[in-house]
Amino acid sequence: MSRTAFYPGSTLGIIAVNRNGGALIAAAKKAGFNVIVYDNHAQPAITKMADETIIGAYNDKLKLTQFGQSCDAIIYQTPNVDSRVLHYLSQFAAVPQGINGLEIIQDRLMERAFLDQVNINIAPYVTVVSLDDVYQSIDSIGYPALLKPIQRGLGEQSMIIRRQSDITRAADFIDTGTYLLESWIDHTAEYTMTAATAGKDTKIYPLAKLQFNSDRQLISVASPATVQDDLLEEMQRIVQSVADSLQYRGVFSVNFYVTATGTLYVKNIELGLTSIANVYDTTANVDQYEEQIRAAVGMPLHVIHPLQTGLLMVVRKYQQVAIQRQWLLKSNWQFRFFNDSEGDDQSIFGFVWVTGSNNLVDLENQVDDTEVWQETVTEKKATDQGTEQ
Repeated sequence: MSRTAFYPGSTLGIIAVNRNGGALIAAAKKAGFNVIVYDNHAQPAITKMADETIIGAYNDKLKLTQFGQSCDAIIYQTPNVDSRVLHYLSQFAAVPQGINGLEIIQDRLMERAFLDQVNINIAPYVTVVSLDDVYQSIDSIGYPALLKPIQRGLGEQSMIIRRQSDITRAADFIDTGTYLLESWIDHTAEYTMTAATAGKDTKIYPLAKLQFNSDRQLISVASPATVQDDLLEEMQRIVQSVADSLQYRGVFSVNFYVTATGTLYVKNIELGLTSIANVYDTTANVDQYEEQIRAAVGMPLHVIHPLQTGLLMVVRKYQQVAIQRQWLLKSNWQFRFFNDSEGDDQSIFGFVWVTGSNNLVDLENQVDDTEVWQETVTEKKATDQGTEQ
């Protein structure tokens, strides 16, 4: 499908949605597009604004054909879509984001080869296929180390090896497939830089700083984050290099570690829309959803400008009662809650945007005074559950 521009009244397909899908559907509808969603399970609270929702397995060619033939263009909101599904759909409709970039980031080994190729600093790693390989490789990698499956996807597990005795626990973990054994980077800060790219044109959002709890659950996102000029320039160079080389159109993010000595490492690349980038709903002049739609339908990207300093706080279900009290008290907080009964007490219930001061410390003090997030702010552990929880 060679068509590169789509106009209001065209039909935009979205395959596989999560909690951010409702905002993407709303952005597409606001721009004047018809929207059809394809998902493997019903999520009416998220998809209710779509013109049509097709529920079917991702290997159901009959329903995929029905979906593809009904769309002018198809986009994915998260990278958890098998690239083979998109290859199949591409015979019926355009896939503006492309498939090459998705195939690279879904395979950790391919992703690291890509990052090496564009001269980006990453953690040392080796590939392993057996427990013996782990024993033989651990001395070169060092402790602690992370053991991860090569293929990214839903339901995947990773484990940390802190000492030699931990390796025996990997016996059941490494039973099939190829794994990556990677050095854990002892870092003092984590950052994300999000951008939108439309081929030759790339727009970069202000830097965001992340805070996690001991279980690697995302607590907060602060933007714009302040770092030394040379570090910021290197992050921007890396993001631009990824945009230039990945053969991808749309929103993406690069996640970084920074060590105590100021050394910068790339953790990973994320394609599509993230919870982290929701911070720009109030801190930038254009959010990730509108930029994703613009990139997909062939419109020029918005030039991105920071509007104000802000904190994005992640609310989990166990905090529901506590956050409802703040709903009645805080005039400078904005709230988005998900009308979704699925998930346990640790699942995401909503987001809170804290703004009203250009002093980030003042905003953080406001949050600390509520004690809503106090019990989750503990020392970080080295696990690898990602930044999209």
